[in-house]
Amino acid sequence: MVDKKEIVIRVLVFSIVYVLITVVVVSYFGQEWLLIPVFIVIVVWGIYVYRMNVKVLGMPVQSMEIDGLEGKALTDVHEEGKVKVRGEIWNARSLQEIERGTKVRVVTRDGITLEVEPVED
Repeated sequence: MVDKKEIVIRVLVFSIVYVLITVVVVSYFGQEWLLIPVFIVIVVWGIYVYRMNVKVLGMPVQSMEIDGLEGKALTDVHEEGKVKVRGEIWNARSLQEIERGTKVRVVTRDGITLEVEPVED
């Protein structure tokens, strides 16, 4: 899995390349007043690309405390499965067998996988 540091480096390198190309092109055409608006667009685009990379790779954009929250098992969960917590679908594992549709509680989070336990009603 690609880590956040690698994503940040990639986005920064591409953003710097975009800025350099923009400076050369804008200077060539004599429209220096375009540098600041184009620079702002490139920075916003870089932030967007970073957030999309993080989202696609399954890493949370910000650290979130999810331990103790409750959700629902979307599949049978034992060795692995899927759960929905806070409206998001997560990979899950459990030491106990949990049937689909059972209410679950998050014990701990390991990257994009939650360890869950069934909630006793």
